[in-house]
Amino acid sequence: MAVGQVDIVVGLPTLNNAETIACAVKAADEGLAKYFSRERTVIITADGGSRDGTNEIVQELSSASKPVASGGLRTRHQITSSYGGVPGKAGAIRLIFAAADLLQARAVVVLDPEVTSLTPAWLAALVDPVLKQSFDFIAPLYDRHPLEGPLLTQLVRPVMRATYGRQVREPLVGEFGCSLPFATHCLAQDAWDSGLTRDNVEIWLTSTALVGDFHACQAFLGPRTLAPAQSPRPGLREVFPQIVGALFSCLDRHAEHWLLREGSEPLPMIGPEGVRTALAPTVDPVRLGESFGHDVSDLQPILRSILAEDTFARLSAIAESDSAAAIHYTDDVWMGTVYDFLAAHHLGVMDREHITRALMPLYLGRVASFLGQHAASDPVDLEQDLERLSQQFEQAKPYLIERWNRTTLR
Repeated sequence: MAVGQVDIVVGLPTLNNAETIACAVKAADEGLAKYFSRERTVIITADGGSRDGTNEIVQELSSASKPVASGGLRTRHQITSSYGGVPGKAGAIRLIFAAADLLQARAVVVLDPEVTSLTPAWLAALVDPVLKQSFDFIAPLYDRHPLEGPLLTQLVRPVMRATYGRQVREPLVGEFGCSLPFATHCLAQDAWDSGLTRDNVEIWLTSTALVGDFHACQAFLGPRTLAPAQSPRPGLREVFPQIVGALFSCLDRHAEHWLLREGSEPLPMIGPEGVRTALAPTVDPVRLGESFGHDVSDLQPILRSILAEDTFARLSAIAESDSAAAIHYTDDVWMGTVYDFLAAHHLGVMDREHITRALMPLYLGRVASFLGQHAASDPVDLEQDLERLSQQFEQAKPYLIERWNRTTLR
């Protein structure tokens, strides 16, 4: 209340980020000073219960009100606040949105304090489309090699494109910008206390932007580099069912919006798309696929209840004939696999978490196949193949709808 009305809210969801929070706050502060010296601004660290000195560091950096850099016309504020409930990004974003609503901010930006490649220019990229062009949601575009982030490129991106009808390259928004109407719309939703936002609030935010009367775009930020973890980050075994479960649950929630959509269109790019310089990640496809055949054999009772007969037969043939060094999990079989699992999740043929966990070993086989096939491919060829995969998911949407609308999978 002491801050009063502002133009821009910058939110930093924190939880034990003592190693990186100072750099994140300074980058945000410099970005506001350089690009928005005429706007009233506040940086809010929404903390989930840090015990490593994160809040103390922020308090040392901040003051109740301080002048901007020379030539500035406004004051900037920094606030540290805590939220109750289960620690996580969803609770932090909810607090940031509530603060933006209270302060009647014109634009909101959420940044990840673990990112060490954050620069002041990110503020301009995520705020300008809101203030100058009336966009409601700005998704990031990062400098990634096409082999990086296979869960994104092989599953999340093509499914969201085919269903929601928008070509979003980074639906797992690590950073984003939005308007106040979008923030208040999200605040009014009943998803905050559910597993939907707790498991992956990023997918929910992106999908919410795509189904409402909101203008969405994307902006290039550059490379996204996370600081070395002070404690082990969740592995694929924990992350996969959370992300896929959130995606499938969002599609259930928004079915009336996407079932009738046809085709897809690109999300507008605001600002220049920077030069791609990211190097290929070092991944061993043989290690990823070493248990594929064994896993498919063990999962046969579950797969028979989920997959269409043709997809089950073709997947079984792949698992039986291919070694870990030469899995050939084709695009069409993978697309059929994902859509059958999505329909099974919708129909609730068994516990939904069991469904998403059963998909993970098949996903690993698909990734091993894709990496093995493209070991020597250049980025241009890789991007073309990823585009063809997304097109295949999009063209097969009638198949998904047919499976979705059944009362039973058999």
